Amino acid sequence: MMYVLIAALLVSMGFGIYWQSQIVIRARYKFTPLIFSVLIGSWVLGNPVMSWPFIIMLAAFFTLNIMDGVGGIGTKRLVTNGLFSRVIDYANITALKMLPVTLPNGKTRVVAIFIINERQQIQMNFNQKLEILMTALKSLLPETVEIEVDRLV
Repeated sequence: MMYVLIAALLVSMGFGIYWQSQIVIRARYKFTPLIFSVLIGSWVLGNPVMSWPFIIMLAAFFTLNIMDGVGGIGTKRLVTNGLFSRVIDYANITALKMLPVTLPNGKTRVVAIFIINERQQIQMNFNQKLEILMTALKSLLPETVEIEVDRLV
């Protein structure tokens, strides 16, 4: 059973590496998977097991969790980031909300909310300027996708 789990983790890592290599505009790193890895790692260190398959499985699990924090706008699909990251075909996106934000230190961020359907939204934060994101997304999204730009009051 352990070898099947190791194989599944390695296949998942290969899948993630392929899609992350397609990213042209990277989103900000999401730290949730990293925090999850630290929690699981501290639990495992409390009960160490000296088995090579178990060590390899843990290494693959931690590497996969660290990789899951990376996401962004890919050439073919949206690569989400977070604990349960995945790839989404641009044809499945029905709307997009963009919110440019200026932080107190003067840096700008853009919060992008990709709406898949009425119950599913994906939020990603970008360091790029709104114009750069709009140009890239207009070329990738279907023409039917409504893009809404909001402003903070």
